[in-house]
Amino acid sequence: MAQVTLLCGPAGAGKTTIARELEAAGAVVLSFDREAWARGVRDGRPSRELVEAVDADLHERMRTAVVAGERVVVDASMSVRAVRDEWRARCAALGAEHELVVVRAERATLHDRVEARTPGPDAVRLEHDALDAYLDGFEWPADDEPHALVET
Repeated sequence: MAQVTLLCGPAGAGKTTIARELEAAGAVVLSFDREAWARGVRDGRPSRELVEAVDADLHERMRTAVVAGERVVVDASMSVRAVRDEWRARCAALGAEHELVVVRAERATLHDRVEARTPGPDAVRLEHDALDAYLDGFEWPADDEPHALVET
């Protein structure tokens, strides 16, 4: 049975580092940031239409990989419970086992990491205030959402 790892956490937490490690071990990585970058988003603020298009494309790529029996890693913030619920439902509909891995770091560490980034497909750079607003609105998984926690 195919295995899907859903990575959840804010910019700078270390999701992409984990995704790269799993990719090196043979997993297919589906990265929201890579897709948005490939479509011209450089400021970390894609339009609603682009978010929906990337989401649909990643879902289709996950379906293809799961049907092929591949291990999949979804590298996205999944900052809202409804988004996590949707991805879990997609996995279940495909008969794929899945796990939610929450990646977390202290706010000051996130700011330092995001500020030090060179913008690129795996490194969205947000202004200080934008990162704070993003963090303030982040819906962390509750106790009723089974997940593994990785502190970085």
